[in-house]
Amino acid sequence: MSNRVSSRLKKLFLGKDQNLVSLDDPYATIADLLGYVSVRGILDAGASNGHIAQRLLGLFPLATAYAFEPNPAYRPVLDNLAARDPRIRPQYVALSDHEGTENLFITESAGNTSLLAPNQTLQNLSPDGSQVRSVTPVEVLSLDAWAEKNGVKSIEVMKFDIQGGELKALHGATRMLQTHTRLVYTEVWFNPSYREGPVLSDIDLFLRDVGFLLQDFYRPKYGPGRRLLWANALYIKADL
Repeated sequence: MSNRVSSRLKKLFLGKDQNLVSLDDPYATIADLLGYVSVRGILDAGASNGHIAQRLLGLFPLATAYAFEPNPAYRPVLDNLAARDPRIRPQYVALSDHEGTENLFITESAGNTSLLAPNQTLQNLSPDGSQVRSVTPVEVLSLDAWAEKNGVKSIEVMKFDIQGGELKALHGATRMLQTHTRLVYTEVWFNPSYREGPVLSDIDLFLRDVGFLLQDFYRPKYGPGRRLLWANALYIKADL
């Protein structure tokens, strides 16, 4: 799609104030960018019901998808998916930059559940869905330690949607990012919705330090007053 046509469509359908919108399908872009890469390992951090793992496996059918999801509400559906498709390997732990135990803030809306407590921004945006229903201790570990322990040699594609925990999880995957990972698709935060959550610049600087470049933004979310809150960002290894 030409830039001129894309710009006109954005203004027509999205309004001139929404200028951080890509009309491209991120998964089509992922397939194009990695067309000549042998993808054998996929990380789905914040797997929820496994629909993203399934979509990525549709692009890379020879891969194994490691679906990390600490919220016990999703365990039955992930177990069912794994029983039907052995390429999906659920991991019922949370990713971070260390090993140990942390509290998981389980909210009324499962999509808001996080290792970080919701802040006032999220409470204003989703008064009901951000309510903490329970606080449950869960196991946390780094991806690098997990991969070494489980004999996982390479993960070429990483996806993160873990509600403010992305930066710590990325730090815990430094070795894999520097060696085998070719693409990262992650939620990024312009104005955090969780206490002590990272912002885009934190994630961007880290990923650039380990050899990645920003490709594009997708699906931004705006809050009250047209304030930009978060979006998904696609990063590609610089040598690609």
